[in-house]
Amino acid sequence: MYDSGDFELYMMGDGFVKVSSGIQRRILKALQDGDMTATDISVIVGRARSTLTVHLDNLVRDGLVGYRDNPEDGRSKIYYLISDPLIKSKRPDRSALALSRDILRVSKVMPELSSNLILRSMILMSDGVGLDMAPVMFTIGCNMAEHFTDEITSRSVGRLLDSIKEHFDSFQLGELAVYSKDPITILFRDTIDLTYTTAEVMASFVSGFLVTLLEQNLGKEYRITDQEVFGDRNNYIRMKFEPIQAGL
Repeated sequence: MYDSGDFELYMMGDGFVKVSSGIQRRILKALQDGDMTATDISVIVGRARSTLTVHLDNLVRDGLVGYRDNPEDGRSKIYYLISDPLIKSKRPDRSALALSRDILRVSKVMPELSSNLILRSMILMSDGVGLDMAPVMFTIGCNMAEHFTDEITSRSVGRLLDSIKEHFDSFQLGELAVYSKDPITILFRDTIDLTYTTAEVMASFVSGFLVTLLEQNLGKEYRITDQEVFGDRNNYIRMKFEPIQAGL
């Protein structure tokens, strides 16, 4: 029987590592939120420190996790992530494959939209065969935002969000509407039908784009703290962004 969430793929400097252990996946997910001691990790993962020791040693050996001495406790270490999540497995969704084929038919009739539509088609196709691309799409969103650092500049939250909205419109990446500026709450509407999973993947792309530009312009590191996918076509996504507090 297919096991949903059977593996995750992580990128390192010299290749990729497939992680199948459920405990190790939970450890890596915890470390995505920041550096932690083994005690901190055990609380989040829900396993005793003695159980985690072997898994942490294996993650360090595989080059996924690093560690340094804890300045507040010489007997413990602080662990940190030195690899990037790319893809994780999920249950295949045939409806996503059907939507992907529909998009390809549209791109054939309207070739001027093909570059944008093919991206959506690839995300849907991955969903259809059982791959969740949310992690890598977050990275793509971050990398894409870095190319616009000279064009999208402002110390004002409102003006910055307006500039981001204009770029999304001009590149046909979807429609952005600002619900509030404190906390920053965005409504993203895609122009095509999505599955729930692919909507979350698009949300990862949008959040990567936004948090990169927010940090570069406002000098604060942001993270998405709340998210909701809704609509009959799964193409509306509400996202809330808040600055990361120092020490978290």
